Amino acid sequence: MEASMKKQFFRILSCCVLLACLCALPAYAQEPKTAQPAAKEDKVVTDITGSADLMRNVIGFTTNFGGPYHFAQADHKSPAQAYGDAPAEGAVAVLRLFARADDHGDVPLNTSGHSFLTITNVSEQDINVGGLLIAPDTSITVSTRGNRCEHSGIWYNLEGYYKYYLNASYYQNLYGIQVSLDQSQLDTVNQALANADHWSAIYNCTSFSAGLWNAVCSDTLCAGVPETPADLKADMLRKYPDKTVFGPTIPYDYIVYYGTSLTPSQEFS
Repeated sequence: MEASMKKQFFRILSCCVLLACLCALPAYAQEPKTAQPAAKEDKVVTDITGSADLMRNVIGFTTNFGGPYHFAQADHKSPAQAYGDAPAEGAVAVLRLFARADDHGDVPLNTSGHSFLTITNVSEQDINVGGLLIAPDTSITVSTRGNRCEHSGIWYNLEGYYKYYLNASYYQNLYGIQVSLDQSQLDTVNQALANADHWSAIYNCTSFSAGLWNAVCSDTLCAGVPETPADLKADMLRKYPDKTVFGPTIPYDYIVYYGTSLTPSQEFS
């Protein structure tokens, strides 16, 4: 009788441990879910400005201490392409890298601006990006942030939301470049996204964006020390001026999600 109870106890304990492990799996390892299309409502969106914006940034910079982004490298890498070029043969997706910064002259460290990525489905079927299934000819934007109230870490489609509703306020002086991804390289991207849900002033949006680009592209980029959007933009123009475009379009195909949990945002809905 006692042996039977022990056996039952350990069976229940094993089930609990398995359930806990499944719940803790990153989004890319779980069953992907279909991304919800953006409503693109006819509404007025106002942004935080002035002292409220300053306080949001101060809190973000002083309360987030995420470490380096450790991204596995693809077993083969593709060369950079001119922005807007046709996808390479065998590609299932196109990854685009964006960077912008204000002109602050010869200051020692220009921390203005933002860096982010988009991933566009160029196949004929849905593809999985970070645990979200996106349809052919649609895109997802992705980057990391530490100064938004709902979450510090990875965000999907926030750049698209901002550009759609606050076009005049966001992503002026923007530059972009692209690389084609086959399925194996897309898998490398998804592994990276599963390990990128954090942010700090040092390991920031540019560390994330440049690091992921370098994980799949043979034409690497350097964003300085510490890494900044200004240095990333400068390196894009210095190394690949014929492949970097000014003023690229930012897609807004799906609603805003955050975290590896892929939680739909309430603030940006």
